[in-house]
Amino acid sequence: MKILIATGIYPPDVGGPATYSARLAKEFPERGHDVKVLSFGSFRFLPKFARHFFYFINVLWMGHDRDVIFAQDPVSVGFVSVIASKILRKKFVIRIAGDYAWEQGVMRFGVKELLDGFLDKEYGFFVELLKKMERFSARHANTIIVPSNYLAGVLQKWGIDKSKIFLIYNTVSFLERIPKKEARRKLGISQDKNILFAPGREVPWKGFKMLKDLDIQNARLVVGTFPRDEYTLWLSACDIFLLNTGYEGFSHQILEAMAFGKPIITTDAGGNKEIVKNGENALAVEYNNKEAWRAAITNLLADPKLQEIISQGAKETAKKFLEKDMAGETIKVLGSVI
Repeated sequence: MKILIATGIYPPDVGGPATYSARLAKEFPERGHDVKVLSFGSFRFLPKFARHFFYFINVLWMGHDRDVIFAQDPVSVGFVSVIASKILRKKFVIRIAGDYAWEQGVMRFGVKELLDGFLDKEYGFFVELLKKMERFSARHANTIIVPSNYLAGVLQKWGIDKSKIFLIYNTVSFLERIPKKEARRKLGISQDKNILFAPGREVPWKGFKMLKDLDIQNARLVVGTFPRDEYTLWLSACDIFLLNTGYEGFSHQILEAMAFGKPIITTDAGGNKEIVKNGENALAVEYNNKEAWRAAITNLLADPKLQEIISQGAKETAKKFLEKDMAGETIKVLGSVI
């Protein structure tokens, strides 16, 4: 099978879509498939409209000998890719790991609601245009892949027939765990200080501002986006992994923290409900509830027994996802449309 992966970002860019696309680009050829990758990141140096035009031209050029075009979002790469697939008469599959219109609405157009509240409301011209674009891509796809039941439900609220939607959970990316003391030595931090690790993009729904306002005694909060090697060091070195989020399609980072056996505090937002079991493999706390978060962190730091319970439960949960064959399941879905 000849596949064109159209992705918004790709290594050395950091983020879930980059990790996902790179993993498939490695595993598909190992299983006998011919893969090309086209990253929108290669065109970001161009003026805004020019970058989309030249990306479209390149989808046409690179897609002409492909069996299927596999887009990784419904707008920035998906919208032009579905049009190119129609021109080329190629099969088109899209993976939707979030609501692009909502994300852009929050970051650029003043949307205040979280995703569940956003779906049933109308907004200004640009947000409604993005809604139409992502739903156009979804309607005209031969098949849609989602990483959680939660997102399958979101797409059904868009009006997409559930028979077109296939659930393929993320699997745990391989990260080399480093002994905690060694990781701290490499980072140049004290062996005695409690490290609270909250990685991720600085987007409004991640709730970093509230975490930064917490004052936890004898604890250092580490927040931000990190290169992969440094991220692995901090994940190895930390005492508690934090994800104060108002929205998750399905979190790679929670799975990675679980695989490392880290005590986790997060929310039950979105797809988190499908992996987070409060008191068993994580603590689930209300999004942006400052006092609840302070209490959860303080109590967990003071309770080694609870830390061990959550750590063991987290590793058991991660093991289930390590056993999943994400690439194999994706190949089956792509092959089914040809």
